[in-house]
Amino acid sequence: MMIYRGAGWLTLFTPVAMVLLLTGLWPDPSVKPGNTSLMQVLLGFGVGSAINTLLGFVLNRQPHADGVRHHFFFMPMQWPALAITVVCALIALLK
Repeated sequence: MMIYRGAGWLTLFTPVAMVLLLTGLWPDPSVKPGNTSLMQVLLGFGVGSAINTLLGFVLNRQPHADGVRHHFFFMPMQWPALAITVVCALIALLK
């Protein structure tokens, strides 16, 4: 049994890709080379998950003819992505 259906795999892939993109394009000068700061991780995960939230709402707004829904852990992909975005924002605000 798969933990995702349709484009649900993007729920994990996009935030990780965004962190790698941020650390590659804008390395944080305050950390050792090869490392990343907490704010870069939070920003990457937050932005990547926000993209997935919007994508999930768009993809899941209408039932598809082939019955494919875009789920992650048996929930529509926008809800776990929204939860990740909110957690990243809260940690960034409290830090």
